[in-house]
Amino acid sequence: MTTDAPTAAAPQLTFQLPGRWLAVDPRDEAVAAAQVDAAVRELVGTADDAATARRRLRDHLRRAVDAGRDAGAHAIFLCLEIVPDLATPASLTVHSPAGMRMTPAVGTSADAVLGVLRESFRVLGVEGIDTARRLDGPRASMLRIDRVREETVAEDGVEAVASRLEAEYWFAVPGSKHVALASFATPLGEIRHAMLSLFDSIALAASFGPE
Repeated sequence: MTTDAPTAAAPQLTFQLPGRWLAVDPRDEAVAAAQVDAAVRELVGTADDAATARRRLRDHLRRAVDAGRDAGAHAIFLCLEIVPDLATPASLTVHSPAGMRMTPAVGTSADAVLGVLRESFRVLGVEGIDTARRLDGPRASMLRIDRVREETVAEDGVEAVASRLEAEYWFAVPGSKHVALASFATPLGEIRHAMLSLFDSIALAASFGPE
């Protein structure tokens, strides 16, 4: 795996997102924060007894936006609900890692690109490499890596441990040695398998369109 300046823009990776999602431009911090706050009020309400729920959801969504901004993401989608009246805190961040490509000797097939990527991650000891799994959808192939992080959450002077699930889908860009990255995150790490099933279904339905 090497890095160099890209010679051409990659095709755009597009998703079919179930339920309701909020598209956020992370480049404008004030606008993004206002969008998140408005979405949280809509989902949770403004009652005093919902203050804790509002804070939890707002913190999760803002963290996703901030992480995407820091990583130079070109698209961030925040899940509001998968089914009506059931808030589902999750985020999708889409990147095209600048200049990241496989070594010149590697072909442009998905097998070649993802094979070298997986071996590179193994050599580098990337966190979650032991979970690596190859997935093939009808229009795109990818390598999935997931991890669960334990986080300490403090509320009203009481600390609790929460599980955060992160799932990375590294897509082989058709006809090139480049990859695109779709990162999902949710504070619902306790139901890892259910959330991975949801994320897998979204990733497997993804496709590459025109630039």
